[in-house]
Amino acid sequence: MKKLLLVLSFVSLLVTTSYSQEATFVTSVEGIKEYSLPNGMKILLIPDAAQSNVVVNIVYGVGSRHEGYGESGMAHLLEHMLFKRSSKFTDIKKTIADKGAQANGTTYYDRTNYYEILPATDENLKWALEMEADRMVTSAILQSDLNTEFSVVRNEFEIGENYPSGVLSERILSTAYLWHNYGKSTIGSKEDIERVPASRLKVFYQKYYQPNNTTLIIGGKFDEKKTLSWIKDYFAPIPRPKTEIEQTYTVEPPQDGERFVELKRNGDLQYIGMAYHTPSFSDKEYAANNALISILTNNPSGILYKKLVETKLSTSVYGYTGTLKDPGFSMFTCEIAKDKDINPVQKVFLETMNEVPQMTFTEEDLKRAKNDLSKQFENTYNKTINLSIAMTEYVGAGDWRLFFLDRDNVEALTVADIQNAAKKYYLQSNRTWGRFIPEATSERTKVNDTKDIAALVNGYKGKAMEANTNTFETSVANIMKSTEEGKLASGGKYALLEKPAKGNKIEGRLLLRMGDEKSLSQKSMIANLTASMLKLGTKTRTKKDINDQLDQYKINLSLNGSVDGLYVRISTDKTNLTNALNILQDILRNPSFDVTEFEKLKLETKNGLESNRNEPQAVASEELTKLTALYSKSHPYYSESIDESLATLNKITIEDIKNYYAQFYGGSNSIASFVGGIDKPIIKTFLSNTFDNWSPKTAYKRIPTQYFDVKSSDKTIQINDKTNAFLFGKINLNIGEKNPDYPAVEMANELLGGGSFLSSRIPQRLRETDGLSYGAGSYLQANAIDPTTDWGLYAYYNPTMKEKLITALNEEIQKAISKGFTKEEFDSSLKSWLQNRQTMLGTDEFLVRQLRENMDLGKTFKDFEDFENKVKNLDVQKINTALVKYFDPKKLVMINAGDFVKK
Repeated sequence: MKKLLLVLSFVSLLVTTSYSQEATFVTSVEGIKEYSLPNGMKILLIPDAAQSNVVVNIVYGVGSRHEGYGESGMAHLLEHMLFKRSSKFTDIKKTIADKGAQANGTTYYDRTNYYEILPATDENLKWALEMEADRMVTSAILQSDLNTEFSVVRNEFEIGENYPSGVLSERILSTAYLWHNYGKSTIGSKEDIERVPASRLKVFYQKYYQPNNTTLIIGGKFDEKKTLSWIKDYFAPIPRPKTEIEQTYTVEPPQDGERFVELKRNGDLQYIGMAYHTPSFSDKEYAANNALISILTNNPSGILYKKLVETKLSTSVYGYTGTLKDPGFSMFTCEIAKDKDINPVQKVFLETMNEVPQMTFTEEDLKRAKNDLSKQFENTYNKTINLSIAMTEYVGAGDWRLFFLDRDNVEALTVADIQNAAKKYYLQSNRTWGRFIPEATSERTKVNDTKDIAALVNGYKGKAMEANTNTFETSVANIMKSTEEGKLASGGKYALLEKPAKGNKIEGRLLLRMGDEKSLSQKSMIANLTASMLKLGTKTRTKKDINDQLDQYKINLSLNGSVDGLYVRISTDKTNLTNALNILQDILRNPSFDVTEFEKLKLETKNGLESNRNEPQAVASEELTKLTALYSKSHPYYSESIDESLATLNKITIEDIKNYYAQFYGGSNSIASFVGGIDKPIIKTFLSNTFDNWSPKTAYKRIPTQYFDVKSSDKTIQINDKTNAFLFGKINLNIGEKNPDYPAVEMANELLGGGSFLSSRIPQRLRETDGLSYGAGSYLQANAIDPTTDWGLYAYYNPTMKEKLITALNEEIQKAISKGFTKEEFDSSLKSWLQNRQTMLGTDEFLVRQLRENMDLGKTFKDFEDFENKVKNLDVQKINTALVKYFDPKKLVMINAGDFVKK
């Protein structure tokens, strides 16, 4: 204790003596400003006046690449430990939860990061800065905390072990790399996770968690001058260590022949994967390789897609390359149905990849790939909060400016660059997949060493950009005042909220309500397939045309069908708005329903269903629904089992899809909302042209949900060879949002298991105290009109911990019911809950979704505010009364699925 006091006194002295150290401006690129402190810490400021939130993201230059013998998984385990306690913050998770922050920590090969997203206030920003500064150097790393946390991380490891495709990728990489740590998964070895002592973890922490190994990123709405002053106050006093962190120097030698790995374990689909050694992110050839991956895997234009998916050998194929500091890898994977012979797929996959070095690529191939990659860049750059977090990867890869340099490299690509990447990197001797072939002589691929990144980015200024100084007050009153609502001649509704957004980004949501209880009987599968078919071709655009134009105009578009509606999500910007809406109109009004695409969709859907047969989470969910949602088979809300769904799928024809579209689709019950840098006249014209004069044959009538009085039961489902188990629980509550008791029910769930950032009782007990689960909690799904609400429980856990976990879970529920919550708990939870709702108001995705939901349910944002006021007026006694009244353990249905036999 005396030694600890001396250390804290020393830190206090440093605060006094180093307080005046100022941040020095370094450079600025396209709206991002870099500063540095004398202790070596880098600072990135990404201001966006259009935001109402602020994000604090701190990135440390340490990941699994830096781990030594016996330290596998240590960087990730340390990430977990930094959510425990530091000198000023004795319960960091509770502190985050009390603030209502959206927060997380992540670890990868080259870096670890921690971030908090909050409403943009001085108090919130100062809190986040103080907390990050404190846990940088004073995190406790106690053995008592590690004793519970290691099992949580082990459970996270076990969750990943349930997915054969992910494990196969790990095995391929561990075979592809002989020496470099990119061959080891970031989560590490289960044995190292279980055995590492806190003392060794603390040495690792003290080595890498230093200001000169840190980049602090602030994004969103903030005062730059004040922010730099606060950063100085909190971080400048932290001294630069006398010993510099040594750089890693392991270089992976050129691969000397094709390598093979085979994985055998329980599963429902077959996979083939292959990896090639390819350039680091800072290498100019990275862009060419990334574009080549797009050319090979693009749906539907990609060479691999045409060879594997269009021929129905495989249901999907994808590829990616890592954003890594050292020479990295490119991974390709395809998925094959369990009942198909894998050998013909393997033959075509390998033969196609063998041909890559000799392939001839075209300007059209290049243009499509550049559109794809440019769209990804724009979608990241124009969402400041997301950009501030995404910068983690580029900092980890060597320097944040690489983000822009890669963009420049993509724009400068030529067909010759693609040809060169294909010839250089896609040799058989540079591939790891599934077979060893002895060779007398072999070609070798030597990937370029990591360049001098400091020299590469020195003086880089990027492109000129327009300053964005407009602001928007995210109050309910201002949102309502700024929103224009209207009605179409067809009866459709719309809401338009024009507000500043970086890059004039626009979020749109549309909903077509359709059918009634009788007409939609047993139509759920057809509804889903019809929605999926819309993007697969129109009378004027092929699937390829649609995908190419979505990339060209930087549009994100998804369409999802439920039994009583089509849900559309579109993201674009003001420049491309007209193109986006033209494509959407064509998709909605002129689908071609191509029979070839339909057969591919059926095969993909079949594989998706079969992949869930032995997945504990899916099995538990299916069984829980079967026992609690007791709709008859003829009811539209009846939930089919996997076997029933497969039988239904097998019977559906393309004529069924066409008939469903003709009978139910129309604009008379359309609901549309748009938020951001919108052009109202263009949107109104689109809505009128698309939805007026388009009526369904069957009128829409809302289908009410039903309450089922289900008694308590529990069931355990044995699934062999699954290292992670899953628990699902549910109580049907005879209450809806309109009930006067509902605000108390909402907060009862918040306190028991639904609170932000693991702050409530169930995750505190199961994860933080007992270390039984990586993730556990509860949730509410309430109906805004009908008196029906689901209260659900969930937990991931090691199957050997089943009895302990269920005992602990039941103890927490019974304790809450018998003794109630305290006023202090409620006050803390209420503050967090309100902050989180304010954060949501600052995101365009939430605003556009809420506007659509309000019109669908006959609500306004005034209801949002009124509900908050009702919650504010609660006292803890009302919450405890609601808990006893509605959360009846005699109605709790619980399902456990996993391997409870294997020890």
